[in-house]
Amino acid sequence: MSTTTLRVRSAPGCRVDAEQLLPAALAALTVAEIGRIVLPAGNETCAAGDLFEISRTEGDVAALVIEGEVQWLDRLGANLVEGRIDVKGSVGNHAGFRMAGGELRVSGHAGDFTGCQMSSGRLTVDGNSGDFAAGPLPGDMEGMTGGTLTIRGNTGARLGDRMRRGLVLVGGDAGECAASRLVAGTIGIAGKLGPHYGYGMRRGTLLLAHVPAHMPPTFTAGGQSFDVFWSLMVRSLAAEIAPFSTLKAISLPRRYTGDLAVDGRGELLIVG
Repeated sequence: MSTTTLRVRSAPGCRVDAEQLLPAALAALTVAEIGRIVLPAGNETCAAGDLFEISRTEGDVAALVIEGEVQWLDRLGANLVEGRIDVKGSVGNHAGFRMAGGELRVSGHAGDFTGCQMSSGRLTVDGNSGDFAAGPLPGDMEGMTGGTLTIRGNTGARLGDRMRRGLVLVGGDAGECAASRLVAGTIGIAGKLGPHYGYGMRRGTLLLAHVPAHMPPTFTAGGQSFDVFWSLMVRSLAAEIAPFSTLKAISLPRRYTGDLAVDGRGELLIVG
């Protein structure tokens, strides 16, 4: 296997679709062949060699490293199944779209729809992300269905909308309607929440590290016998980001259930 490094030459002035830039596929090509890959760019196309300086080193796994700010590069890691992608900068929209394995790490910020409909793998954003992280495409019925999405900074509106499985952790604040229409899975938010969080929540877990400024009227307090579940959750979070990695099994959080407006059985756990 090998590591392919793409170093940005200059921003193209339009949005570019990076779906073809998958580490395992690139590892099977020569540097010259990678340079000739044609990438959609709006109504036009561009060659990878016009956007990036391309180099290759040998390694144990198939890997792709992108050096430079690529906020104009969308769908990076889309349909990723194996290998690793490391972005040393910020990236555009739909990063990790429908990921089914492998690892994608962004050292800067990510745009809208980060981790949209991902089903497996690990996606980490060291900065902020935009709206609709871990959610569905407009009109679709399922958001994230598996894997782990970690956003160390803040995230926008509709985090985890229609999410059905998996783990999402946010180290900063979340925008409005976090965990809206949540069906299953776990969402942890360390910072502040926007309005209407848990809207339409049916099942799943929303874990808050701080007491929210207000409690939705359609959630009710209740449930004390979940110490076994809590100990298992704490153990599963021990390797994740703080403050979730520092939770203790002996300190049970306050538990609420809802959204009762949709006969929801989701749970809201507050550890702050």
